[in-house]
Amino acid sequence: MSDQEITHDKIDKLTGDAEYLVDEAEALKYVIDSVPFEEKPPGGISILNMLKLIDHAQLQYYRPVIEKVLTENRVQKLSHYDHYDDTFDEVPKGEGNVQKALSKIIKHRAALLNLLKGISLIDWERVLKDDQGKEMFLVEFVEEMIMKERKMLKNIAELVMIYQNEKQHQREINKKASQRNQS
Repeated sequence: MSDQEITHDKIDKLTGDAEYLVDEAEALKYVIDSVPFEEKPPGGISILNMLKLIDHAQLQYYRPVIEKVLTENRVQKLSHYDHYDDTFDEVPKGEGNVQKALSKIIKHRAALLNLLKGISLIDWERVLKDDQGKEMFLVEFVEEMIMKERKMLKNIAELVMIYQNEKQHQREINKKASQRNQS
């Protein structure tokens, strides 16, 4: 466990960081249909599946653990929970709806935010044990969730940029080819 002091400012910042996912999901709604969101990059998963994984993690792992930590009077062990990476099934190509996935993320995050905002300062210091048996505060567990989401959102943003740049590059090639054919 860290020696960090848990203050109202720290918790406000944490919940603000958790709200970031909603903002990103809202922003993605406007650009996502212009990229091949079901395309699987080499060695990775598709944008759609990354979005579904974020939602799956918060719904099937983080929220139940947080709720259990708050309602039980004993230390929760993460080793007693199936990790979201182990329980996630990728959506087969052609069977996913990216707009629906984004809407679900927004809805589920709003519910999680309500839960987080209702946690008293003292309850943020509740202890749980990670898979190696190391103790951590609830606040650290939520910080870890946000850090992992941010990493996935960064990967999504990078893929969106790559796909948009490829599309622009292809338009430029087509334009030059068209100009040459007209000459």
